[in-house]
Amino acid sequence: MVVTQGIGMSKARYIMSLLLYLLAAIIFLGQTLFGCFAVLGIGFDTLRAVLVDLSLTMSYPIFLLALWNRKVALSLLWIFFVAQWIDFCSVGVPPKLMSPLSDWHGQTLFLANILFTVGVVFDKRSRFSLIPDVSR
Repeated sequence: MVVTQGIGMSKARYIMSLLLYLLAAIIFLGQTLFGCFAVLGIGFDTLRAVLVDLSLTMSYPIFLLALWNRKVALSLLWIFFVAQWIDFCSVGVPPKLMSPLSDWHGQTLFLANILFTVGVVFDKRSRFSLIPDVSR
C-alpha cells in the first residue's frame, strides 16, 4: 500500500487536483480580465471585432462550466484553444498561419488547459482518472 507521509493516496490526489484547478482558474481569470480591458479598444462594430472580443474574454466562463461538468469544460476549453488560434490567425491582413504558442495569450491558455487536464486526470471522482486508487 502506497501512502504519502500519513496522507492517503486518494486524499493527496484530491489535494493535487484542487491545486491544479486553482492554478488554472487564476490563469483563466487573468486572461479574461485582460480580455475585458482589451475589448475596450476593439469595440463591437463588426462581426470580426465581436469574434476577437469573444476569443479574448471567454476562457474563464468556459472554465466555470467545470462546476457543472468537468468533461464538458475540458472538451470546450480545448475546442476554445483551437478556435482562438484560428481567430488570431485570421486577424492579420492578409490572414496568415502562425503558431498558437507565438504570443503570451496562447501560451498561457495552453498552460492553463494543461493544468486543468492534469487536474482532471488526478481527480479520483473523474472518469478520466488514469491513476488507479491504491489507498484501499
